[in-house]
Amino acid sequence: MLSKEDLSYLKNFGISEETANEQIELLKKTDSFLSIYAPATIENGIKSFDKIDKFLGIFDNSKDEYQICKFVPASGAATRMFKRLISYHQNPNFENLNEGDNYSVKYCFDNINEFAFHQKLKSCNIKIEAGKELAEAILYSCLGYAGIPKGLIEFHNYSEGSRTAFEEHLHEAIAIDPSRKTDIHLTVSPEFVDDFKTKLKEIQTKTGIILNVSFSVQEKSTDTIALYNDGEIVRDQNENVMLRPGGHGALLQNLNKIDADIVFVKNIDNLTHTDYLDETIAYKKLLGGILIDILDKTKTINKTISGQPTPTEIEYAKSYLETEFGAVFGKTPDIKKEILEYINRPIRVCGMVKNTGEPGGGPFWVQNKNNSTSLQIVEKAQINLNDSTQQQHFNNATHFNPVDMVCYLKDQTGKKIDLNKYVDKNACFISDKTYNGKNIKVLEHPGLWNGAMSDWLTVFVEVPLETFNPVKELNDLLRKMHQPKKK
Repeated sequence: MLSKEDLSYLKNFGISEETANEQIELLKKTDSFLSIYAPATIENGIKSFDKIDKFLGIFDNSKDEYQICKFVPASGAATRMFKRLISYHQNPNFENLNEGDNYSVKYCFDNINEFAFHQKLKSCNIKIEAGKELAEAILYSCLGYAGIPKGLIEFHNYSEGSRTAFEEHLHEAIAIDPSRKTDIHLTVSPEFVDDFKTKLKEIQTKTGIILNVSFSVQEKSTDTIALYNDGEIVRDQNENVMLRPGGHGALLQNLNKIDADIVFVKNIDNLTHTDYLDETIAYKKLLGGILIDILDKTKTINKTISGQPTPTEIEYAKSYLETEFGAVFGKTPDIKKEILEYINRPIRVCGMVKNTGEPGGGPFWVQNKNNSTSLQIVEKAQINLNDSTQQQHFNNATHFNPVDMVCYLKDQTGKKIDLNKYVDKNACFISDKTYNGKNIKVLEHPGLWNGAMSDWLTVFVEVPLETFNPVKELNDLLRKMHQPKKK
């Protein structure tokens, strides 16, 4: 299927013959469903804490021993955020104005003064009236928000001025670690790297905040091949193999290059106005404290088991790992080797919020091929809802993944781990699209917090819903947690 010319073309993007053939085989699969064993619930896969002070203390007392980084996927454009406004601008009729109740364009116009970007709108010297002209000003002529990433959109109002989502992540990093030693890394689209760097200089000039902030783009080597339904490779207008972005799972390569011990991962749009930030920071530190507590225990186990452990020490290690992670031992006669291999993997502690019907993934126990079970974050598309048992497990889920996690990317001796070794490549996403009027199958890599972290040591922890405040639509910015407290 792939000619020498094809392979040479793909090589230019860093895509090997082995990788290309692997993608073709994955696209030929009939499905990529996981086998759900049970939903993860409180006391069955999800930890819940009434008192968190112990772990806050662990984090505050130990954080300086680790290099900490905040990793923020920020490549996404704001198209979905402004979808209703774009539809209204294209067709300013009654239905497009009023559809969506509190998410409607009318509700946006009625509350335009409450948005952080209102002052900038006024400064454009245009007559702001509710109607197509106002939509035009927000989307194109004045603010240009229809064509920029969420990270560069003004989210919150303060007495000293507005803050973009990007700037709010800097302030959150300082709240987590006031010593300002935390690095911040954002993945951004190539065409907006300079815009983010310019904004960073503006923020530094305005606030005096100096942090180590870096950027990266999604690597072209993570793009993927597509197939027509008859199995033929989809080609572009120049007859080259057509390549498509590989989804957020491609960002594993960006994460893999982070030179840090502990990495907080959070989406660009999940933010809270500083007036309400205390609880969010407390639970960020909770996750970090739990991770450090796990590291203390696993490092002790590693040191003990690497030597000449007693039967009691081996039994303690087994019991701890079985209780903490659902580990299963006894596959081989060499229990020491099993334990050491088990703990020398990347670790993640993931916050989970109660399910309120938000779209997206959730925490589940998944049946592995070796008949063991493991905790995984699973997307709806990965579950065969035509199977009644799988449907029931999905319906019984109690929690939702807000993408609020803290990770340890090194082994027990502090050596950097290659994260590619812990991916479940079969947990990819295959979806149907059209190209030039024909149906095609497209491939996305296993999601960054889904199959890309499949073989990590995983702990789920319940966090309050108040810590989850994503801005998926424009009018989300009018919700309480995005508005300054009334004086």
